[in-house]
Amino acid sequence: MALFSSIRLSRQDTGLSFIEPALTSDSPLRKTQTDSRISCTINYDIRCFHTVAAVSSDWPVASKDAPSKLKSDTTPNYHIFQTTTFLKTWEKTYAPALKAELCLIEVRMKNGSPVVFLPFAVFPCKRTRILSFTDQGVADYSAPVLFDCGIEWNRTQVENLWQQILAVLPAFDFAELSNMPEKIGNLINPLFLLANTENQANSHANILTRSWDEIQQSLVRPKAIRRKLRHLHELGNCEFFIANTFQEQQQLLEFMLHEKQQRFIETHVPGFDQYPEKVHYFNEATKAFQTTGTLHISALKLNGESLACMWGLVSGPHYYGIMIASNLKKWAKYSPGHILHYLLLQHLKDEGYDCLDLGVGDEEWKVQNCDLVIPLRCITITATMRGKLYLYQKTAITYLRSTSFWQALRPLKWRFLRALQR
Repeated sequence: MALFSSIRLSRQDTGLSFIEPALTSDSPLRKTQTDSRISCTINYDIRCFHTVAAVSSDWPVASKDAPSKLKSDTTPNYHIFQTTTFLKTWEKTYAPALKAELCLIEVRMKNGSPVVFLPFAVFPCKRTRILSFTDQGVADYSAPVLFDCGIEWNRTQVENLWQQILAVLPAFDFAELSNMPEKIGNLINPLFLLANTENQANSHANILTRSWDEIQQSLVRPKAIRRKLRHLHELGNCEFFIANTFQEQQQLLEFMLHEKQQRFIETHVPGFDQYPEKVHYFNEATKAFQTTGTLHISALKLNGESLACMWGLVSGPHYYGIMIASNLKKWAKYSPGHILHYLLLQHLKDEGYDCLDLGVGDEEWKVQNCDLVIPLRCITITATMRGKLYLYQKTAITYLRSTSFWQALRPLKWRFLRALQR
């Protein structure tokens, strides 16, 4: 997610990580003919659906009874970002903004038993057709829905699977399947075996199955956090608040979106005003996940005023912290975001959760305050010459944006654009 700092918002910037080397023309990820090495492997029944309404009932729905993501042999196993609850919301918000064609893949054995389900989308970007997971900054983990089908995955088996998936996918020029974990529970993610590039970042989490003292020891300056919390208590009624009603959730959502937009303006980067689909997503996701009982919005409040808010999701014993926002204009010296994270850890520990997952992103405060690193990788494919040109262009732009000249120029650009809007 891309979680607690800046969020990928651009319609044109797909959030893809253009890491060399791209695959060569004879790579097995690009071939559509049968490889002689895998001619004796499994033939699957693979279907591609273009709306969430058309998929089978075997796709999971967001649920508080979902399996653990850390250690579980349950079938199916998945992250909440592969549920139909998430996919319907993405279909309603990001798909129209991107002009995306959903490609929801169901892979089954010939007897109909499910193997893996894959939520893909193909969309145009700068005259190039891009294949990706349904993400664009709102999914911290991109992976299949995994079924325990008895296959011991190896690279040859997965290459065979991928060739058969390619046969049902629409044409694309470039693909990057990013944010892929190696495993979900105890089940191997087969696509991870085809990963050919490093992911732009890993994910970070707090393990809650340890004692509270051990959890606190993994945090940076927990004594300072507790001291600032005591100071807030001295100012009045300071509370850790969980929104239970839809009205309370909407109020905290409005607070979160307002404070995030203020940070975008202050740091001179594009925000919700430039990319309203982000706001559209969170409004629709709040309704959708609230209906399934998997929405978890918490806040730090002082005398009824919100100082910080965390918008999160729960899937069984796994908590995903999706976005945090704080009122730093008035309360920065009290570090309200850090205090909220501390109180949320304590609450989730008491409630029996096994993980507070801060998702993808190597921000310093997450690295310092988490005790579990979840490595992520990605698959990059340049399927056509147009795809190669797209990769070269994006690589050049990425390099330009890393220069001191661009870093100095970018804030001026957004100051000027926002001044024109006034």
